[in-house]
Amino acid sequence: MTTYSFEAIAEPPRSTPVVRTADICVVGGGAAGVAAAISAARAGAKVLLLEREGFLGGTLTSVSLGSICGLYAVTESEVRQIVGGFCNEVIERLHALDGVGEPTRWLETASLPYDLFAMKVVLDQLIRDARVEVLFHSMVVGVAMDGPDVDAVLIETKQGRLAIRARAFLDCSGDADVVKFAGAPFEISTGDLQFPTTMVRFGGVDTTVLGNLSRAALRECLERAVEDGYDLPRTAGGVFAERPGLAHLNITKVAVDGKSPDPFDVSVMSRAELAGREQVCLYLQAFRKFVPGFESAFVMDTGAVIGVRESRRTVGSYVLTDQDVLEGARFSDAIACCAWPMEDHAAGRATKWIWLQPGTYFQIPLRSLTLPGFDNLMVAGRCASATHGAQASIRVTAQCFAMGEAAGHAAAAAVTRQCSVHSVPVTDIRQALARNGAFLGDAQ
Repeated sequence: MTTYSFEAIAEPPRSTPVVRTADICVVGGGAAGVAAAISAARAGAKVLLLEREGFLGGTLTSVSLGSICGLYAVTESEVRQIVGGFCNEVIERLHALDGVGEPTRWLETASLPYDLFAMKVVLDQLIRDARVEVLFHSMVVGVAMDGPDVDAVLIETKQGRLAIRARAFLDCSGDADVVKFAGAPFEISTGDLQFPTTMVRFGGVDTTVLGNLSRAALRECLERAVEDGYDLPRTAGGVFAERPGLAHLNITKVAVDGKSPDPFDVSVMSRAELAGREQVCLYLQAFRKFVPGFESAFVMDTGAVIGVRESRRTVGSYVLTDQDVLEGARFSDAIACCAWPMEDHAAGRATKWIWLQPGTYFQIPLRSLTLPGFDNLMVAGRCASATHGAQASIRVTAQCFAMGEAAGHAAAAAVTRQCSVHSVPVTDIRQALARNGAFLGDAQ
């Protein structure tokens, strides 16, 4: 991380107005945050959701992810859904808006394509129906502590700095921002962070031809482009037809000074955003020249922000490990299941995949969402407590929905009982999840 030696400017002391109070404050309106906020509100809590963008969805919408990963456990003959609950509600509403495709198999897994605007609308509807108040354009920049408890979060807005006070807080920021400001432990794999991607959608694509293009054939096309002098950082990636004529691409790999950019250095990330769009232009040229069906392609849009896969990882009550992932770990406090491989976007042109055995899955424990010594703070989503390798599996959308749903129930129960989040019986949380159709694992 960059160390600055600039002259400091002293600011005068200030008093920050508390503009909202709530039972539960959820930080981050991505998959985990929306699921957490709605689950807590349905359990009777007064919930406030903070989001830095002007819309919900996080990576799903701001990065323009394009497909829901982590939904399925796959064998040669079967695609079995292993995440239900709140995630199913999202999918059902997407169907109602003609905003979701069919499960798409690729490599040894499958994912579910969705329409980006439909996803925004669906999440708006769900939040509205649950009567959750959202404050958009709000970035958390600090916390106020009351002994070991978080008393308030501080946000920067166009109104200036404001404070939000709550009885419990859920950090679904992806970057563990509240965890960091509260002084809770976290890790960063400095020097080994996964590379980010600028997502792009191409129009003018012959999607019939694309439908017959295998992932291996695409890689051969892009390898020919490299041989012809195109400096493509990645020749293996996800390209699929979103609608007739429209293709979604997860293909860039953005480096700054030859390494994965520090997600907390504003100067470095600014350069990464520029580099990502420059790569999109390069890939457009390569696709037009070397990939069948893309001869008349053009850039429709890119994600509003670059897609960061990894930053801070919380060190929670339990740290999910690589071994847990690969050996199909089971936990008595399981709140979600996952069959997604350890997907590591490391150095080189290929993505590193470490696959689970076909059709198998592991469980995610509630303890990976709680923090030792913090009674009113939990996490959910990409910053959950896991090793570098395990995080590469559980960071995907379906698991973020599932973790957020569990965290919302746990926080609401703690507020109702006036107890620590550590004291809520896990059986109560699992029963609430099951009632909403969550898959917690086959009977043992």
